[in-house]
Amino acid sequence: MHDGCHGWAQRISPPVPDACDCPRERPAASMEGMNGNVIEVTGLTVRCGGTEVLREVSFAVAAGRVYAVLGRHGSGKTTLLEAVAGLRRPMSGRVRVRGADPYESARDAPVAAVWSDGGLFPGLTPREIVDTWRRWTCDPLDRDEALRLVGLTGAADVPFERLTAGQRRRLDLALALVGRSDVLLLDEPTSGLDEADRCAIWTVLRTLAAAGTTVLLATRDAAEAACADQVGVLDEARLPVRRATGSMAA
Repeated sequence: MHDGCHGWAQRISPPVPDACDCPRERPAASMEGMNGNVIEVTGLTVRCGGTEVLREVSFAVAAGRVYAVLGRHGSGKTTLLEAVAGLRRPMSGRVRVRGADPYESARDAPVAAVWSDGGLFPGLTPREIVDTWRRWTCDPLDRDEALRLVGLTGAADVPFERLTAGQRRRLDLALALVGRSDVLLLDEPTSGLDEADRCAIWTVLRTLAAAGTTVLLATRDAAEAACADQVGVLDEARLPVRRATGSMAA
């Protein structure tokens, strides 16, 4: 694993639940080791049926940075994430994660993903759910560490049915962290959540980015997109607008 599996968790400090404002400056630690791009998308074109969902999309994300793809419903944001995750084959163009093609060689381009529909785990607690996930993962992150990183230690034994929407979303994020990947994809991570839950999610994302994780997320919320380090606007299958925001917050 890049940078060493066991050092990965040690570099991450506990999240701070009430840190909800966009910092004016990024932590110095988040700038370390940024000698190249972790995610590179060049001229990506994807068709679904006879429809061109993505057309010649290009962008790059460096280590420890958060990149937001902003677009309306149906603009192709999820398809773009699926291509980066190696779940869709490009018609043309290329996708690289740490230099490897995620579609052709998923083992060489491991990513963690949190999809918009999330998971349903009736009758189980977060502790049991993470334990189950770990059994199917090679060299998994420690259960208690995964729950701590997303602020669910206090809810570890609460039945899934009693978790709030925000806690369920953080549980999805905990499961994504179990595999120790330092590339994280998120589809509409705070959609439908209240302000407190949005703050909690973004606190986790800041903490991960400061430790070197590369984050690519899709959103319909312009205010949320402005919290990222960089934002690309996906419109009519293209990504014509790309800019640095200079800050990240909830």
